[in-house]
Amino acid sequence: MTSSTYHLNYYNLIKVTIFFLVIGNLARSVIKTPSAIIELFLLLALLFFAILYAVQNFTITKSSTVIFFIFLFYLLLHTISATIIRPLSLDISFFSTLQFNLLEFRISVISYFLPLIFLPLNHKNILKLEHFFYILLKFAIVYTIFEQITSLLGFRGFYEFAYSNSGVVSGNQIGAKSLGMYRIWGLVGSPQLLGVFHVMTLFFMLHKHDNFWAKLSFIAIILSTSKTAYLIMIAAGFLYLLYRRKYALLLFSSILFIILTIFLFNFYYYLIESNSDNFSAFQKFIGSIIGYGLNIMNVEEVSRPDRFIPGGPLYKLIMYYQANPLEIFLGKGLTYSFQDTLISDSPFAKYLYLTSDFYILTFFDQYGAFGTILLIYIFLIYPLKKLLTENSYLNFIPIIFFMSMFHYPPQISKLMMIVVAYPLWNLYLSQYQNVKKTN
Repeated sequence: MTSSTYHLNYYNLIKVTIFFLVIGNLARSVIKTPSAIIELFLLLALLFFAILYAVQNFTITKSSTVIFFIFLFYLLLHTISATIIRPLSLDISFFSTLQFNLLEFRISVISYFLPLIFLPLNHKNILKLEHFFYILLKFAIVYTIFEQITSLLGFRGFYEFAYSNSGVVSGNQIGAKSLGMYRIWGLVGSPQLLGVFHVMTLFFMLHKHDNFWAKLSFIAIILSTSKTAYLIMIAAGFLYLLYRRKYALLLFSSILFIILTIFLFNFYYYLIESNSDNFSAFQKFIGSIIGYGLNIMNVEEVSRPDRFIPGGPLYKLIMYYQANPLEIFLGKGLTYSFQDTLISDSPFAKYLYLTSDFYILTFFDQYGAFGTILLIYIFLIYPLKKLLTENSYLNFIPIIFFMSMFHYPPQISKLMMIVVAYPLWNLYLSQYQNVKKTN
């Protein structure tokens, strides 16, 4: 009897996967479905081998790791329970439910498991992978700047045509501009999340002590035209002053920011009341911020677009849980983010995403108070604690991710999530720091 032994180079597999995630939006523009299948296969392969490694070798040494695993188990439990219970409650086949749940797992839920893929790497390979990642993020920064500049030079139509096959180009984005610049997609594939992605790359570059590329990241944030990213950058700036213990400058900046905000909003309302067309870009920018706050509770009345009535996502959330108070703790269960028509024409219509504009509300709707508390601890409280006690810019990245959840669902972009996954691994799963302390 003969037997063969096969060896897998896990380090090369993870490099290939990260490279594919970086170019994923470009790949989907050429071959959409095969690219999505390749991406899923690579991620599942990494998770499979990482879990095998963890079962045999990983040792839990701190309570924060336990909480992180509880969070992942809770998300997985929701997916499994929805697959078992919904065929009975909706009177549909098990395989239809499984298909919908696996599709949602691929699009959204799998992203939260990506920190696990770094478990099998030894310390030497982690350092090599970080350098490789560092080079790829530079490429992403250059690509964003290049896309905006070439779009302004008259090549916008090329990008609209090239990305049309990837599914990221919607009708309202054709020729769309903000602050005199185009709403570009970059390698993230989303004008809204592209700027948030570059807030993350900025702090990754600071982590690598590369001020030049950090400045280029800041330029990419501006060129992304993402107002969400602008506001997150301001919040991250205050955190940066706290991190550097510049308390006097933090106090002065906070007071100045409050005064400036009051002035800008008063100036905006003055222009509106005067029916002035001056500073149209400024009016649109401030108006979108006001609209964000207004639309969380209200929707436009169909017969009178100038009038708003209760019906926004927060209003729907309050009404639902007033009628179903027992679901507050564990939530409604898995809801679906893909193709509204596919969901609305099916028995799963009641499980459509609450909203994509206020994803934190959707997360609460899915996973309830228990899941949201875990989310806040993992992405905000513990990273903030480490930010104030450890000298690492990586701890900014999970906090930035959490802030972005107040607008769009950032976990859908696997490129963004792999940037977040590395700091999460470092916070909750890395054992090299513990070994170093022991030595």
